[in-house]
Amino acid sequence: MFYTILFSQYEILGEEERLIDEYKLPLKENKESLEALLIKLNYEFIGDVNMWGFKSNNFISVAEIVIAD
Repeated sequence: MFYTILFSQYEILGEEERLIDEYKLPLKENKESLEALLIKLNYEFIGDVNMWGFKSNNFISVAEIVIAD
């Protein structure tokens, strides 16, 4: 089974967040390779089986490993 990553970027506005962009990587890899890529990009595992995240000041990026189409 092959997977890809769905990225969602949010801007933090006080107590709320606003979706800025969402896109799916145009690649199909095994899950372990994608996890290694996210670690290299400084994403951290955030508790769900396939959810990773990165936060910087007023910006959050969430990466979800999903089954590739």
